[in-house]
Amino acid sequence: MGTSRARLPSTADETRAYIDEHPSIRDALQEDLLNFAFLARKIQAERGIRNGEAVEMACRRYHQELHAENGRPPGLARVLAHSRLEVRSRVALLRIREDAGILDKLYQIGRGLLPSLRRRGMFQMYQGTRALTILCEDDLLATLLEAIPARAVLGVERGLASVALRSEAEVEETPGVIATFAEALYRQGINCMETVSVYTDSIFVFREEQVIPGYAALSHLLGSTEDAAPTATRPRRSARVRAPKGRAG
Repeated sequence: MGTSRARLPSTADETRAYIDEHPSIRDALQEDLLNFAFLARKIQAERGIRNGEAVEMACRRYHQELHAENGRPPGLARVLAHSRLEVRSRVALLRIREDAGILDKLYQIGRGLLPSLRRRGMFQMYQGTRALTILCEDDLLATLLEAIPARAVLGVERGLASVALRSEAEVEETPGVIATFAEALYRQGINCMETVSVYTDSIFVFREEQVIPGYAALSHLLGSTEDAAPTATRPRRSARVRAPKGRAG
């Protein structure tokens, strides 16, 4: 009985893979900003493909598919259409060295805050390989720092704001959500200090002066450019955006 051979990638497969590995090229292709012949020569040279005409044809076909799909896979487009953005100002970020005793104190503080967390809005801890990061409202910092030895504090950042993407449960099984938002921020030159994905929430933390352009870049992906971006003091409410819980400081 003969053995089946694994199918080798075709020229079309190689071309698509190259474009997908370069989001900026994919975006430019979708926006009709690339010369097909030039792109084909680049892919041919970098992937060692002999047939340049086949590469150019694959580029043109992929271009047509991107337009037919509006540039986004159906699953991703559906997740974005059913998501909303929530902005919070007066956020602080605390980084500390991991220590069992400190962790126990923080958990006790967190348990004490549980009854008021819905009103207070933010107290979140994320454990990394080298440090523990805490996102909280600015006025909680004093309480936290009293429980943490100064030697264990790696950094404190005040005057931050967060933009949270609230999605449906299907976001867990949908590839490309965080990558799409990160690419949008990168293209606008916006620095995101922290990015956290927890179940249906994707949270982006900015310095407060960058939250308005950051919100605008993310909101554009949801198709809500008709909504006004939030101001530093009173963001406008919309179907997709909740006003911050506190005033910007």
